[in-house]
Amino acid sequence: MSRQLFGTDGIRGRAGQEPLTSSTLEAFGFALAGQLGGSGASVVIGHDGRESGETLVAALAEGLSRGGVGVDVVGLAPTPAVAYLTSAGEYAAGIMVSASHNPAADNGVKLFGTDGAKLSDEREAEIEAVFFAEEQPAPAEEPGSIKRTKNLLGDYIGWLRSEAFPELDLGGRRILIDCANGAVSQIAGRVVHAFGGEIVAVHDKPDGRNINDGCGAMHPEVAAAALLEHDCWIGLSVDGDGDRAMLIDSKGRILDGDAILAGLGELLGARDALPGKTVVATVMSNLALEQWIESRDLRLLRTAVGDRYVAEAMREHGFALGGEKSGHMLFGAEHGFRGDGLYTLLKVCQELRSASRGPEEFAAGYADLPQKLLNLDAVRRAPLEELPALAAACEAVESELAGDGRTVVRFSGTELKLRLMVEARTEVQVEDAIAKLRAAAEQDEILA
Repeated sequence: MSRQLFGTDGIRGRAGQEPLTSSTLEAFGFALAGQLGGSGASVVIGHDGRESGETLVAALAEGLSRGGVGVDVVGLAPTPAVAYLTSAGEYAAGIMVSASHNPAADNGVKLFGTDGAKLSDEREAEIEAVFFAEEQPAPAEEPGSIKRTKNLLGDYIGWLRSEAFPELDLGGRRILIDCANGAVSQIAGRVVHAFGGEIVAVHDKPDGRNINDGCGAMHPEVAAAALLEHDCWIGLSVDGDGDRAMLIDSKGRILDGDAILAGLGELLGARDALPGKTVVATVMSNLALEQWIESRDLRLLRTAVGDRYVAEAMREHGFALGGEKSGHMLFGAEHGFRGDGLYTLLKVCQELRSASRGPEEFAAGYADLPQKLLNLDAVRRAPLEELPALAAACEAVESELAGDGRTVVRFSGTELKLRLMVEARTEVQVEDAIAKLRAAAEQDEILA
């Protein structure tokens, strides 16, 4: 097994293979228990719709219990609900067993601190060091309790209704939600009904193997077609664990993370509700978003890829709107800087009602510049300075685009892949630039 557990978004891998085996996760749970204070501490754990979820949760719970930590298991639950419950309850940590948008055979482990935020890289490194240490402490004299507490999800719904959006009324509105056969399948209808809306739920019957399979945030066109079929006012397409969202307007137009940031940036900026007049996004957001934001006398601040880095920038400067093109939306202190598909839907609905606009008017006229992203299998990860041909090609392409486009070259943090992205004014420029970058990567012998 590798001496590294954590990637850019927790622990990820194929369920049943290292490190996602019952024995390893039980040992990890035991090591984590010591880091959480041992006896007297408690954690809350949820999982998405994968068949391996219950098994991996049981292993983690057993290890935590052996270390004296009590465990509340909420079962099938969205990542943001687990994060909220962690922050609202007296928990030392929260754990979500999920591989987000990945196929059913994969799984993962996400950790949240007592405030419901994802752990920092430094904190994860500390936990890894304890896990891999040769000497392990003795088990606790009294094992921690393990309880099923699915009713806790009602607290999350109650918070959305009474605290987050107390004045929002969706009465008479038909809402389409593609649940991706995942974590929001049993909660989506309860949330919509709490606001007086009518739910049209699709892909809401997880069988352990159908999560993200031709549905959800990775296939928003499915939700768009269903929305038009059922004549819905607005639609939402989430990923397997419910922290990412794509929206569908009443005409079937698909709104990804950049379009959502564009629309919310415009509405919030117009009523002076954006601290620092700033929207935060990653380097992967389209150049068109930057131009849209700046044309409205606002600023776009870019971070490294990963919602945790967006959240860090927002926390540091007190910003209230950020996110990723993939659909992770973050809303500042009001929401604990957590990605939450259902919250995103409600936030957009609230802003539309406040501005007396319909969904078809949200981010009207926004369109990405031509872009192409290649995800190429790699033989290893390496800094760009160790790849001379690729580094030179990046510099040459940037010079040729002369401010009318850009490139992003990076290795995935969750898969052994090299990601090449190019944006430009025309498709021809994009295709020419991406071909040059790929040829350079082959020259550096970095591709599998």
